[in-house]
Amino acid sequence: MRQTFTLNSPAQKSDFTIQFKQHLVIPQKAKLQVNFIQLRILPYAGYLEVPYAILTDLPIKTFFASSVGAKNNQTIENNLLAYVPITNQTDQDLDDPGAIPTSGGFTYEPHQPLIHEIEGNEIQLNSMRFRIVNGDSLILVPEDNLVDVTVSFTIFTDE
Repeated sequence: MRQTFTLNSPAQKSDFTIQFKQHLVIPQKAKLQVNFIQLRILPYAGYLEVPYAILTDLPIKTFFASSVGAKNNQTIENNLLAYVPITNQTDQDLDDPGAIPTSGGFTYEPHQPLIHEIEGNEIQLNSMRFRIVNGDSLILVPEDNLVDVTVSFTIFTDE
């Protein structure tokens, strides 16, 4: 069984819930594969150096160390769907405040499959919650910096 979803956030929402018209049934021992994450933002000074993370309320367990926590040898357990790393720009002038574009976007498509195991028994959901956070501090991204987010993933079983 394979179910692929491409979900779009409401405009300028970094914490949102997607409602389904009918219950989504996730079987026991299912896996979730992240296909891609697309972020559209309103650029600001230093925006090319900001990593992002997508958190969800699905029962997946991922341990994550922020740059602050890594200095203190601390990790926290989160339902981290994906970590969107900073973009590697060869032309640093693109981050010059005088040359900031009016809109920007990042697409993260993992080179190696990013697969999470979904914990527990069969689950029936009628909604999913997502939070877009700063990848270093895990603080919600300010909504005035965010245009929208598209998340694509596949839920599957090996059977």
